[in-house]
Amino acid sequence: MSKLSYLIIKGVVMNSEEKVIFETLYEKYKKIALSKKEMSRETGQSISTLDRLRKSGLGCSYIRQGQGDIFYPLVELAKYYVNATIKTM
Repeated sequence: MSKLSYLIIKGVVMNSEEKVIFETLYEKYKKIALSKKEMSRETGQSISTLDRLRKSGLGCSYIRQGQGDIFYPLVELAKYYVNATIKTM
């Protein structure tokens, strides 16, 4: 399934900034979700910080699969990056 097919099926709505970030991340990783280790490398946050943020209900949205494996969808990471950006005038 292509990345665009996945987004159409899931009904994901992204603004233009989010689309650019998503496509950049997709080209880099060639998949639609990152493991905790990949997320740590991408964001520069330690795995323990990601765990703490997740348990506090902060940080990027995630999905839990199987025996509790955590993955961060690129769509959510793109939205997180856009929302975390401080815009100056």
